[in-house]
Amino acid sequence: MASCLGIYIDKNLIKYAKVNRNKDILKIEAFNVETFEDLEETLSKIIIETNSSKIPISINISKEMYNYFDVFAILEKKDITKSLDIEFEMLCNKKGYHKKRIESRYLLMDNKEDYEKYKALYISASKKEIEQRIELLSKYRLSSITPISTSITNLVGVEANENVAIINIESKTQITAIVDGQITRVDTLDAGIGNILERINSLELSWKKAYDVFKNIIIYNHEVTSLDKNENEYLDLVMPVINQIAKETKILLNSFQDKISKLYITGIGATISNIDLYFQDYLKNIKCEILKPFFINSNSLKVPTKEYIEVNSAIALALDGLGFLNKDLNFVSTTKIESLENIIVSRENFENDKRETDEFTIQEKMLFRIIVVFLITIIGFTSLGGIIASDNNKRIQAVKEKLTETTNQINNIENQIYQIESYTNIYANIINNNQDLQNNRIINKDAIPNLLNKIMFIIPQKVQITSIKNTEKKHIKIEAISEVSEQLTYFVQAIQNDQILTNIQSTTNEKNDSLVQIIIEGDLP
Repeated sequence: MASCLGIYIDKNLIKYAKVNRNKDILKIEAFNVETFEDLEETLSKIIIETNSSKIPISINISKEMYNYFDVFAILEKKDITKSLDIEFEMLCNKKGYHKKRIESRYLLMDNKEDYEKYKALYISASKKEIEQRIELLSKYRLSSITPISTSITNLVGVEANENVAIINIESKTQITAIVDGQITRVDTLDAGIGNILERINSLELSWKKAYDVFKNIIIYNHEVTSLDKNENEYLDLVMPVINQIAKETKILLNSFQDKISKLYITGIGATISNIDLYFQDYLKNIKCEILKPFFINSNSLKVPTKEYIEVNSAIALALDGLGFLNKDLNFVSTTKIESLENIIVSRENFENDKRETDEFTIQEKMLFRIIVVFLITIIGFTSLGGIIASDNNKRIQAVKEKLTETTNQINNIENQIYQIESYTNIYANIINNNQDLQNNRIINKDAIPNLLNKIMFIIPQKVQITSIKNTEKKHIKIEAISEVSEQLTYFVQAIQNDQILTNIQSTTNEKNDSLVQIIIEGDLP
C-alpha cells in the first residue's frame, strides 16, 4: 500500500492531506488546515503527527507565471524544448525578467487552429522560492513540486468529449479549463480572498480565528442587498470580492472558443455556504457545483464532505505522489535521486556477480575462461565481415536520414528567423505606439469604480462623502463632511497609507450645524 502527504502552502495557511492507495482504492488517512507563524516548525509538526517522515511528500509552487507559445509538431522533444526556451528568453528580454533566476516547465496541447503545431502551456517560477521549499523539506522525501492549477485536475473524472472548468478560489483565484480531456488554459483573476483574510485577521488578531470566521460566512442570491449583520459580520468585506470573481469568471468562460458545460468550485472560497448557488445565478447555462474528489463516497463518510472539500488542494497534491503526476510539470529535479539509484543497482549487481563467481574453483574458472575466449574468437572471425558490412549500411542510412532531418530543421529554423526578423519592425512600431498611448493616456473606465471599492473598505462610519470628481486626467477631488474632525484626519491618512491616491493635499473648512468639511485632492496611482 502506497501513501503520500500532500501539502498546500498559501500565505499563513497550510492545508495537508495524507492519502493511501491500495490498488485502485484511495483513502484519506489524515487531513486538516493549520495556520502558522513559523513555516518550518509547522511543517515538521504536521509530518511528525501524520507519521509521514518516510513517505513521499508533494507540495505546490507559488507565484507562478503562465504563458502560451506555438511550436512545430514535427520537432523532436529536445528541439521543442530549445524552441520554447528561445521563445521564453525573448519574452524575458521584452518584460525585463532575469531568465537565469527562473525555472520553467511546459505542457503540450493539440492546436485546433493549426494542426501542424502544438500549443504549449509554459509555466515558470522563481528558482529561489523553489530552492527554499526544497530546503524546508530536505530531511524528508520530497517527490514533487507542482502548480496547483494543474494538479487540481486530479480530483475530477472528465469524459473525453467533456469541456469543464475548475475555479480554485484561494488567496488568488485561478481558473483551469479542460477541453476534450486535456488542460488547455489557466487564467489568474485579479480578485481573490487573500485580502479579505488579512482584513479579518487585522480585526480579530488571529489567523486561525479569521479563517474560522470566513468558513462560517453565508451568502445568498446576488440580488440580496441587506442581510442580518449578526449572522454575517464580515459580509460587507466578502460580497464585493465574490461578486467581482463571479463577474470576471462569466466574462472569461464566455470568451472560450470551446463551450464550457460545467464549473467546479474549490479552494477556501468553496467553504462559503451557498457559493455554488451564487455562481449559478451568474452562469445561467453552465452547471456550477462544489468540487468533491471523485473517489469520495459521501454515504460512507464519518465526517462531513465539506471538511474534505476544505483541503481539496492538498488531496490533489497527494495524488501527484500516487501516480497521477504529470512528470513534465514537476519542478523537483530527479538527477540526484537517479544517480543514487544507479549506484545502488550497480552495487547489487556487483555483489550478485561476486557470489556467483565464488561458487567456482580456480581450475573451473580458468577452464571456463579458455572456452569462452575460444568460442568468442571463432564466432568473431565468422561473423565479423557480415557485422561490419551490415553496420556500414546502417550507418550510411542513418547518416542520410539525419541529413534529411537536419535539412528540414534548418529550413524550419530559417523560416522562424525570417518571421522573427519580419516582425521586428512591427513590434518596434507597436512599442512606440504603446509608449505614445502611455504618455497621452486618459483615466481607465474602471478607475472610478475601483476607487470607490477601495474607499468602501477604509472610510470611517461617521464620515460622509458628498462629492467625488475626476477634474483632469488622473486627478481626483473628494469632498467629505463629518461631525468629528479626527475621523476626517484618519480618512486622509488611510487614503495615503493604502496608496489609493498619490500627491495628496487636503483642506479643512468649518461648516454650519457643527459639521467639518474636508477637500482631498490627489492623483490615481
